[in-house]
Amino acid sequence: MSDYVSASAIKDLLTECPICTEHFDEARRTPRRMPCCVQSICQACLETYSKGLPTLSCPMCRHQHNLPGGVKSLPKEPIILRILDHLKIVKGLHLPCTNCSDGNPAMSRCDDCCVFLCQECLNAHKRLQSMRDHQTVSFDDMRERPVESFRRLHKCTQHHQPLQFYCHTCDQTVCVSCTVVEHDKGSGHNVVSVENAHESKAVENEDVLQRLDEKGIALEKAAKDLQKKCDGIKSSRSTAKDEINKAFTHLMEALQQRKTIMLSEVDRRSDEALKPTEEALDSTVTLLTKVKSSTEYTRQMRGKADKIEDLQVMGSSAASLNSILAETPKDVGFVRIGISFVSACFKKITSLMQIAGIVRVVSFSPAKSPDNVPLNKICNSITLDEGTLEQAAAAAVEYMYLEPVGGSGMYYADLEWDSSTASALATVSGSVVTNKMPLPPPPASSCRLQSNRHVLASTPLVVGKGQRIMCAMRVTFSVIKPEQKDKIIFDVAFTHSPIEANTSQPVGLSVTIVTCSNHDEYLCIKMYYNNECLSDNTLTPNNPDTSHTLDICFILDEAKNTIHVLAISHPRVVTKVPEVMFRDPLWLVMSSGLNRNTRVSCELLPKSAIDF
Repeated sequence: MSDYVSASAIKDLLTECPICTEHFDEARRTPRRMPCCVQSICQACLETYSKGLPTLSCPMCRHQHNLPGGVKSLPKEPIILRILDHLKIVKGLHLPCTNCSDGNPAMSRCDDCCVFLCQECLNAHKRLQSMRDHQTVSFDDMRERPVESFRRLHKCTQHHQPLQFYCHTCDQTVCVSCTVVEHDKGSGHNVVSVENAHESKAVENEDVLQRLDEKGIALEKAAKDLQKKCDGIKSSRSTAKDEINKAFTHLMEALQQRKTIMLSEVDRRSDEALKPTEEALDSTVTLLTKVKSSTEYTRQMRGKADKIEDLQVMGSSAASLNSILAETPKDVGFVRIGISFVSACFKKITSLMQIAGIVRVVSFSPAKSPDNVPLNKICNSITLDEGTLEQAAAAAVEYMYLEPVGGSGMYYADLEWDSSTASALATVSGSVVTNKMPLPPPPASSCRLQSNRHVLASTPLVVGKGQRIMCAMRVTFSVIKPEQKDKIIFDVAFTHSPIEANTSQPVGLSVTIVTCSNHDEYLCIKMYYNNECLSDNTLTPNNPDTSHTLDICFILDEAKNTIHVLAISHPRVVTKVPEVMFRDPLWLVMSSGLNRNTRVSCELLPKSAIDF
């Protein structure tokens, strides 16, 4: 019969190596305790992982260890070895006598000496005067006893006396001689009985385990959140690829090479976005595994240990458990991040072939909520990485579709909406955005704005030194039934730092159509700059089911650091915004608000639609 117990027979008794799933033994697969994650791993596996070098990466948690003495310098796990001995007795396997050198099979065990005895040694043991009162138990009787009763004799390695005391100062169990010499109370050592120490240490250990349980729950939630972010990035990658394929199917064979470049760019940039998220997920899952395995392992070990062993377990694992408790997983620092395809530049595809389309990352990161936004509402800063555009600087004028306006030194910017960032509640059709629900629903993507019915322009306005740039839009709106006061019907903004929130943009210029509390029964147009109201003008009576159209023109003048806003259909509505800095690109952000009682559409007008 084999001297080894099958892994299936001892799977639930802490005697299986978590790496190779083989059971421990006292020969080749000696259990060695890892100080990092409170786990026992067999010596054979550790030697395989260390490859004979003095350094070892823990197979469980990847912690790096410097082991000048090799794997054998790691402590053995005596509780597991004790359980193995008990299992061999239960299974009727061979155990050698530990009291003689003949290797005779042991038949019984002395509970006082904690040694295995063959029949001859048992007879001699009973004849000795000093051992006549010792309690010896046959293996047959031991098979009926629980493993907890199968104890080891704990003796001081220096004085060979029973370990009966615990020194809090040195954090170790000691014998009575130790309390007089090395651990003398007069020298400042805090020595108590094993029973008292075990009671206090057990409370401390249980508190740590409880906190680790709580940390495990938090890590599980963090892992789910990170997995959701990974799924969002992958979904946005899929959506971006679909949009690229859709756009490029309308191009001639000359665009195929560009298409391949763009698809590769999506993969590269999405991989760049995925890498820190997957690393954070991997870090979180690793720490979660470490927390759970350490907690479960410690509880199981303590459940099988006597008080001395329990003290040793708690003493040897306290620092490790507290270290695990202090560990934090990696964080990505953003709420969502996605890869989108922007179908810009296609109007002039012949001349803009080399810079057609943009693969960029749209990041949503937690931002401080404006004063008028509840803390529980969405408020994220939006970062749009424009990607790598070959010859972008040289083609800036063409890229933004800037066309000269007569001989006035002014340029007209023919902007486009970025459908990939549009809220799932807004419909984008060419240059027009409406607050109707799109049918069919747009593909899920982490790039979409989730607050209100928002959408961004595909590219920012870059106003060069001394330039004057003009753009215009047509807003059509109607109120189905009268709304309460101070309800936003439409909002458009130019800002260098766009945010995702149920409010006007707090930075930059905002033009808002509202049901105004200052003008009863009127719809008004209000203009804000950096959240300060510049003007409040009535537009039209707040009558239900009446459609209104408003053409708004913006003139951005870098030479005079001003922005002029003109409501073309209402000539008296003219606002001048002074002291505007054009150092940073300005993003156009539009929102139709959350009102279901309104119909709103916004069209970016081409130059030909404006009567200059």
